[in-house]
Amino acid sequence: MSRIIFIIVLLVVGFLLLKSWQRKQSLKQQHKQSSGEIQNNTRMVRCLECGLHVPEGEAISQGGKHFCSLDHAQRHLTKN
Repeated sequence: MSRIIFIIVLLVVGFLLLKSWQRKQSLKQQHKQSSGEIQNNTRMVRCLECGLHVPEGEAISQGGKHFCSLDHAQRHLTKN
């Protein structure tokens, strides 16, 4: 009788461990999809106003010059 109870307890613990592992894997996958990670091959450009590096796709480009925000682009253009 004690062997049967022991086997049942082992099965329940194994099932709970499996479910916990599956939940962690699911959360990791969701985090990867929602984190908006920058790809390794994304080119970074430097803002001419403040020097901040931003991904080229997110930068404001005017006349071949790159800026981190519209405010910095306007500020730089009014200086010159």
